[in-house]
Amino acid sequence: MTLVKKHRLRTKKSLIDTLPELVISALANHEDFVVTYETDPNTKKKSLYVMTGELITPDMLAILKQQIERKKEEGNSIITHDWK
Repeated sequence: MTLVKKHRLRTKKSLIDTLPELVISALANHEDFVVTYETDPNTKKKSLYVMTGELITPDMLAILKQQIERKKEEGNSIITHDWK
C-alpha cells in the first residue's frame, strides 16, 4: 500500500500566488493538475486539495468527460486545447 501524505502550504505565499507556479510546473513536466474540494460530513469544514503528478488514467479522463457532458446544464465545464 502506498503511503499518502497530506501536505499543507508551508509558505507565506497565498494560495492564489502559488497556483500559477504549480500549473506552470505541472505543464512543463507533462503532469496532471487537479484541484478539488471535500466537505467533512461531520464538521462541514471544507478542504481544498491541489494535486500534481501522474494522476489521471485514460479511463478516468473518459469518465470525467462523460460526467461533465451530462451535467453541462448544471454549470459543469471543460476546456480542451491541443498541446504540443
